Amino acid sequence: MSEEAGAGGRSRIEGGVDAIVVGGGPDGLVAAAYLARSGRRTVIFESTGELGLPVRKREMGARRFAGASDGEHLIHALDPHVIDDLDLYRHGVSYASRRLETTYIFKTGERLTLRGDLREPMHDLEDTADALGRFATGMFAAAAQLRPLTSGAAGGAQEIANALSGDVSEFPGGAGAALIQSAEDVFDRYFAEGPLRDALTAEAAFRSALPPHEQSSFSQLLARWAGEVSGLQGAVGYPEGGAVAIVEALRRSAQRTGVDIRASTEVTEILIEKDAAAGVVLSDGGQVRAPIVVSALDAHTTYMSLIGPEALDVAFQRDIAMRRAPIATVQLHVVLADAPDDEDARGELSRRLVYAPPPDDVRRAFSATRRGEIPNDLIIEAIAVDAFEEEWPEGKMQLSVLAHPLPLDADANEQRREETRAAIVASLEKMLPGAGERIEDDALVTPHDLAGRGGGALHAFSAREGLLRQLSLAAVTRSACNIGGLYFCGPEAQLGYGLNGAAGRAAARAALKKAKRSGAAP
Repeated sequence: MSEEAGAGGRSRIEGGVDAIVVGGGPDGLVAAAYLARSGRRTVIFESTGELGLPVRKREMGARRFAGASDGEHLIHALDPHVIDDLDLYRHGVSYASRRLETTYIFKTGERLTLRGDLREPMHDLEDTADALGRFATGMFAAAAQLRPLTSGAAGGAQEIANALSGDVSEFPGGAGAALIQSAEDVFDRYFAEGPLRDALTAEAAFRSALPPHEQSSFSQLLARWAGEVSGLQGAVGYPEGGAVAIVEALRRSAQRTGVDIRASTEVTEILIEKDAAAGVVLSDGGQVRAPIVVSALDAHTTYMSLIGPEALDVAFQRDIAMRRAPIATVQLHVVLADAPDDEDARGELSRRLVYAPPPDDVRRAFSATRRGEIPNDLIIEAIAVDAFEEEWPEGKMQLSVLAHPLPLDADANEQRREETRAAIVASLEKMLPGAGERIEDDALVTPHDLAGRGGGALHAFSAREGLLRQLSLAAVTRSACNIGGLYFCGPEAQLGYGLNGAAGRAAARAALKKAKRSGAAP
């Protein structure tokens, strides 16, 4: 049902819609698909012409790299409920590698390879093998205890309290006690100094706002290990076609369930009437009315721009403005000449590669980043995109590189970008000697780029704080300031990082549960 503009100049009003999702990112697509599955007419609005941002296909020069993507290049914890409920395997999700091994390269030139499942026996580790087995068994049990939190299943205060108080043998104070530990304190209980400890220290610090010696720094690693890939807890997977293939599967699933996808359509306001969401206003002045509105945009854009401070209480505004760490992860795509032609070299490149600086260098890197300086030593995660293709192309090779920690720069000037690029290449050289001289093409992707591409707030792309702080921010933003019919699944509602879908699923489930209680028919 709609009303066209009349003599009074009234803009078009569209009715007959049951649910609106604002933002066509991965969690927005998940939320829309769940709502449509329930029989509700669901419309999703995306202001850009692209779905799935910040994940986006990356093409460089004349070459097309089937699996290259901006934003993410590996899968750590795609929600298994989302996979099953939305039938994502049928819609195209498959893995080129489900249990990626990781090769760590150290400043000394030493290498250490760990299996995709840390709980499997590692006899080649000699005297540290038993310690790793005990550590992995205990930590994965603690991480599993936290899964209701990281999956979005525990939404209420009592459910969160129950999850945090659950018994975990490695942490006498319960699962909650695990979240306040520093990574260094936990590692002290299991490992002496050496390559294995350096590797785990780098893992704990990677994409985190906290250096490994600070309180709560271990919780980021636990959050990652709480997830699973293809049924294996704590695994890392590389999807066929890269991370963009996950987005495509979500789009196909949403369309199959009947979601009306309207790309290049900007929402300028979320309508609030009598303390409840009533629909949205579009950039052309038209309105679309619906009793359920889900925002997959960041919190600042959702609440301060689309709703406005006049509809929000002061305490809520203060909470969503919580200061974020000025630390970020930056991506660099690199095309190298002279791809390896021997099987051993190509075999190593089919793993996840990590440059793990010494712990003291990691500390110095975080200190420099907090001062707004670009560090000398960065933790590097690299994936050779070509290694996961059916045929390895001759002569060239593309690496997708994530570098951490780096300043969360609001200034996008070219000098700063070149300094950032140079620092990443210098650390890449420590992992792959001679790589810098073989670079034929490269593309830097910063949080500033990702925010500008999707029209979001820069701080939504900052590194994650400890899990307790993430839980606090997620609880506040999901509360939607108690505005009826409004639900939130933006970046602040997600725990950890990467493609997950749990926040979108949680928002849709909350909306459907409320609708069922109120007796609202689909």
